[in-house]
Amino acid sequence: MNKTLFIGLLSLTSIAATAQEKYMEHDADGRLRVLGYIDKKTEKKVGHWVEYGRNGRKISEVDYKNGEKDGRYYEYDDEGRVAVMQTYRDGLLDGPYLQYHDSPNKKGVLPLYVRAFYRDGQQEGMEYIYESNGKILHRRRYEAGTMLTDTAYEYNGIYITTMRRVTDPTDPEGFRYKEVTDFTPYKKAKVEIREERQSHRRKQVKSKHPQSQVAPKPKETPKTKLKVGKDGAIVLD
Repeated sequence: MNKTLFIGLLSLTSIAATAQEKYMEHDADGRLRVLGYIDKKTEKKVGHWVEYGRNGRKISEVDYKNGEKDGRYYEYDDEGRVAVMQTYRDGLLDGPYLQYHDSPNKKGVLPLYVRAFYRDGQQEGMEYIYESNGKILHRRRYEAGTMLTDTAYEYNGIYITTMRRVTDPTDPEGFRYKEVTDFTPYKKAKVEIREERQSHRRKQVKSKHPQSQVAPKPKETPKTKLKVGKDGAIVLD
């Protein structure tokens, strides 16, 4: 049973191999530039296809099915690092999408620039745009290829752009999208607020007048009394 199954698989593999024809392109200097496979019957692209640069490194690679891209597509930079990753199904973008910055970081890795998702050839769900240091620049939401919201993190605050659906009798669908943008400035840090309050208190203390000192009252000198002596003479007491 197992032997029969093994022979059957070998037969199918042999038939598939003979149904495909290797395809190659070379430049004027004889360097290989494109390598792939063609279905002999349909004359359409099938299997794994690779495109090469003048330095012999890969520029891109992807699988084909019935002449259409199907699966992961990779695009590389001059150093052979992945610059773009796309997902295809029946020739349409369908699945995760990644794009990287042109310049590498200190570790030699290309930082992520765009992270998105596609369905049936249209952008769907959340999209994130990153700075080279990893901070988010934009956060967007798509529905059937239409951007509904865009949250942008700028230096002075957050801008939120929303596509709101409004009634429009002149439109064939009876509605249209109106772009509305709201702005929210960044809040000051608590530490800065605390320092401002302490500075204000110090100013208040300095502005107070010093209390005036009351001079002590001088002691009263006792009054001199007159007294008559035994001999009838008047003397001071």
